[in-house]
Amino acid sequence: MTRTGKIISWIAGIFLLLVVVVVIVIATFDWNRLKPTINQKVSTELNRPFAIRGDLSVAWARNRDEPGWRSWVPWPHVYANDIILGNPPDIPAVTMVHLPRVEATLAPLALLSRTVYLPWIKLVKPDARLIRINEKTNNWTFDMAKSDSEDESAQPSSWSFRLDNILFDEGRIAIDDSLSRADVEILVDPLGKPLPYSEVSGQKAKDGDKQPGDYVFGLKMKGRYNQQNVQGSGKIGGMLALRSEGTPFPVQADVRSGNTRVAFQGTVNDPMKMGGVDLRLKFSGDSLGELYELTGVLLPDTPPFETDGRLVA
Repeated sequence: MTRTGKIISWIAGIFLLLVVVVVIVIATFDWNRLKPTINQKVSTELNRPFAIRGDLSVAWARNRDEPGWRSWVPWPHVYANDIILGNPPDIPAVTMVHLPRVEATLAPLALLSRTVYLPWIKLVKPDARLIRINEKTNNWTFDMAKSDSEDESAQPSSWSFRLDNILFDEGRIAIDDSLSRADVEILVDPLGKPLPYSEVSGQKAKDGDKQPGDYVFGLKMKGRYNQQNVQGSGKIGGMLALRSEGTPFPVQADVRSGNTRVAFQGTVNDPMKMGGVDLRLKFSGDSLGELYELTGVLLPDTPPFETDGRLVA
């Protein structure tokens, strides 16, 4: 072998050795060492407590669904246990969200095009508590931290984020709203498979109309609203559909308080802002006057009634 050939062989060998060392270090790295840094950074950015209190680990596995040589590139699968997100300082309750476990997978090759791509993220038994003390104080409005260097002339980031699916098993949402005097618990459970909107509504979208999304989650509710005992059930669309443009978000619920019943089924075009509401409504009860406690609308006392209509807003 010539001198040049020996040099090339040595360089190639050293390079392969470095690759092996890097792979071994990544595969055996104790990711829990990063928890203090992650907790501090996220808490600072969100202006509220955040902590991964359990184990943080990463497993590497090939994605055989990728074409050609890409199927040999290992993907990191992240597992984090016992995660809490706290409330802002002016709300006394300690925890807003508790996640016993979070799992996610990251597409590494997407990073080459400056895209953070998560094909899916799974939340195991999420438990959230939404609190509103007054018109200006709630725990679902985030006051994000701003850098001293941020100004109007700053260039937007060249990085993008993509998330294809949010999965979770049974979840719980507790609502404590001082304005509406609501103390309600909602259990959210996947339906098993998406349920087409037309099967629930009995209506098919007309030609040219936007096709509503499928129902994905079932709801069960119980508690007190405006000092009245309430219970009910319903269905909603998927989590990512909340921000989907051009696809009406499906909603359906049947709520009862004593002998008074309020049922609705339909769509919301902009669920994050409650915009573009189109609902079929049904009311029934012993007297229209009893609807005041549930709706806030003052109506006269009447004999037992049952009526339905449509609300477009």
